[in-house]
Amino acid sequence: MAERTSLRYRRVLTMATIAAGLLSITACSTPTGSDEIEVDLTDRAPSAAESVSEITWNLSDGEPATLDPRDSATYSSATVVANLCDPLLAIDEDYTLHANLVSFEAPDPLTLVYTIEAKATFWDGRPVTADDIVYSLDRAADPAAITAFLFANVADVEKTDDATVTVRFAQPDAMFNAQMATFAGAVVERSFAETAGASFGTAAGGIMCSGPYTLDQWRPGSDITIERNPDYWNKELPLLVERAKFTFITDSTAASQALSTGEIDGAYRIDPSAVPTLGAASNGQLFFGPSMESLQLYVARADGPLADVALRDGLQKAIDREALATTVYSGAAAPLYATVTPRTWPTAQHELYQDAYDKWAAARTFDPEAAKKLVEGSGYGGETLVLGVPAGQATLSRVAQLVQQQAEAVGVQIEIKDLQPLDYATASYDTVTRERFGLDLLLGESFNATAEPLEPLGFTLTEGAPYNYTQIADPELATLLERARAAVDPEDRARLVIEAQEIGEATSAAIPLLSLHTTTFLNSRLGGAITSFAYMSMPSVAYLGGTGGGE
Repeated sequence: MAERTSLRYRRVLTMATIAAGLLSITACSTPTGSDEIEVDLTDRAPSAAESVSEITWNLSDGEPATLDPRDSATYSSATVVANLCDPLLAIDEDYTLHANLVSFEAPDPLTLVYTIEAKATFWDGRPVTADDIVYSLDRAADPAAITAFLFANVADVEKTDDATVTVRFAQPDAMFNAQMATFAGAVVERSFAETAGASFGTAAGGIMCSGPYTLDQWRPGSDITIERNPDYWNKELPLLVERAKFTFITDSTAASQALSTGEIDGAYRIDPSAVPTLGAASNGQLFFGPSMESLQLYVARADGPLADVALRDGLQKAIDREALATTVYSGAAAPLYATVTPRTWPTAQHELYQDAYDKWAAARTFDPEAAKKLVEGSGYGGETLVLGVPAGQATLSRVAQLVQQQAEAVGVQIEIKDLQPLDYATASYDTVTRERFGLDLLLGESFNATAEPLEPLGFTLTEGAPYNYTQIADPELATLLERARAAVDPEDRARLVIEAQEIGEATSAAIPLLSLHTTTFLNSRLGGAITSFAYMSMPSVAYLGGTGGGE
């Protein structure tokens, strides 16, 4: 794949500026708004051409809960699975859609026909068949799977013949095909999965896929090792790395030290607290990349004090997003005032989305006095709200402290509860875990796998969806989202999405804080890294290789 040109912004943030910004704030200070910081964004590191026997890559969010593709909706699991399991289709670093395990055609708006790549085989040498694809899509459509929402309009998935699979829809679905380039479209070997049963995707049960790397071993609590697939069917991928070990260091200070010393070769999602150190590191380079990630403060339950929307609206205006972006995130983020990030908007409809977004930006601008009045006018009785955050992540801890402080300034009491990485990851999609820890709020980083606003809205606003924490069940909202998915015309779809978003945002079920950039550190000995957020759906290790640089 060709390298992409960096997106040049008007003012470049230097590492000295970053360091000065971080030194100007302590964990117990309340920041005020400041000038917007702008950085260079690039979606691909300079390419590499040399083989490397082994690399170590850190998963900043800790150990995956599963490697079962259909439930790989966390940063750690998706990153590993993308290197192991081929999805039906593929994207590159700027989200251009390509054929992969299959090519496709749409003979009419209700039909997709997938033709299988004849050379594709699983790691055990068996060919990828139509039966395997039908089985994998049926698994992903299972109501128990996180990916089930994406199959809402699918009427049938059928083996047409040995070489083709036909997907038929009850109504047109504008977002389905692009999702087949994500973990939702990953293909697993049917016979292996059925034999493994409930252990499929675990350290004990393993997986069987057709991707460029094979699962060598998963040592719980320690690491996951993958090895280059010598018989990989797609000869276009470089595959210069023979072996990659994924570590699970979640403490940002420890991870930064390991990267600076070369103990770890690289990592995505570098904690902003480590930006000054890694930006000045002599053994590697820090990259900022375009992303559809966001930082949001989620209302974690449907009952309790935060059932009162007026209280939620008060919190919307109580938080200084500009200060969070500049002082805490050091230019690795921008203020966000609605659930869907601007980078998720389709380019052709950008103006429509911008007009709708501006309304929410105006309504949620930092205004402590207005926030205090909203809180006083609500039914809030002074109860302490419990805010869940991941333990060991310095920046999210700092954000939580500032949220706590600014909430207190408008009369709202918040207790911060540190959750271990696995508990935190599980709480993000499991109601029982949130209840077990008594969470009222959950500070979380979210992402979209495709540049389609329907994706995040569907996962958070659809009745029964895993991220619909407040159990929104609005018939008008559901109808609008359904009509938008079926809309063939992009302009019509955008207007329907915006109308649905109006209803969803009015509930304040999430308090959007920041639109994040992808941050990547890469050791000098390596090149080729995907540095846009597309890495989550790409076999990122397959593009890495040696440069002949330092260790």
